[in-house]
Amino acid sequence: MINLVDEILAVCGALVGGARYGLKIRLPHALLMTVLFRRDLSSEDKIRNILKLGFEHASNLASFATIYKAILVSLKWCSRRLRHMKDDKSLGKLLCKYIVDGPSPGVAPTSMAGQPERAYHALLAGAAGGYVVWGKYSSVNYQIVLYLTSRILIGLSKRCWEKFSPIEYKDVLQHPKTYSLLSAAVWGVVMVLFEETPHVLHRSLKTSMDEIYRYQISSISSHSTIDDDRGEP
Repeated sequence: MINLVDEILAVCGALVGGARYGLKIRLPHALLMTVLFRRDLSSEDKIRNILKLGFEHASNLASFATIYKAILVSLKWCSRRLRHMKDDKSLGKLLCKYIVDGPSPGVAPTSMAGQPERAYHALLAGAAGGYVVWGKYSSVNYQIVLYLTSRILIGLSKRCWEKFSPIEYKDVLQHPKTYSLLSAAVWGVVMVLFEETPHVLHRSLKTSMDEIYRYQISSISSHSTIDDDRGEP
């Protein structure tokens, strides 16, 4: 069976680690963004907004990490419990094994405390935590989900290439070789969206791009025209 004390310590460690990392990452970012872009707020409201964003990020990371680790412990316990039960072919047990161990159970290697016994367990625990914690829309949650989406797409493309590509082409998708092409594609697409259908872009991105690409500077010719219209005294 499992070492319950070690598993509980792993859950507590995830709780503390999530809260600490969330504060470390979000507070400096919230401070900078609030000072630069929230000039409409009073000093008291700015401080309140910074603390609110920092607390939300830290509490969400701590909550997700705790839920994730707790579900891993539960699945690990259920998996080992089912493994040591009498080998009956009842529909109930087969259904439980399918839910707990996934479509291809086999014999899982013994994992360390706080770690998944199967990749399938990580999928279930991550999905449950993602739905409960990050499924509630907010600017912080949305930013984190978008951040993870880009990283996941890159990671999945690398994994598929490593698994299915011929050996002689394994190094084709190395970072230095593909980064320039990726940058060209990303910037080309985002500029087309900005110029043609800016309403589909996220508000913060559109605001930033408006500030860069729609910034107006009065030309010298317009100033000279105004001066000519005034005439000589």
